[in-house]
Amino acid sequence: MSKSKLDTQVDLKEYSVSNRGLRPNLVGTPDQVAERIVAFANVGVSTLLLQFSPHLPEMQRFAAEVIPRVRRLEAQRDA
Repeated sequence: MSKSKLDTQVDLKEYSVSNRGLRPNLVGTPDQVAERIVAFANVGVSTLLLQFSPHLPEMQRFAAEVIPRVRRLEAQRDA
């Protein structure tokens, strides 16, 4: 019997290298993404590697809409 996994069903998240960023589930509204980032921080994750497309506008949107929410959630947690 072969131990090959060539016949394994692969979903969209697994198929493309560019989609592997979906594994941490950093998708959704800015509030949902911020909550997920804080959940990672709460278990000891200190670095996240993020990918944006198109890079600059999405990175700017992330900085404007998500990071302030993360900071607020962290402040509430630490209060």
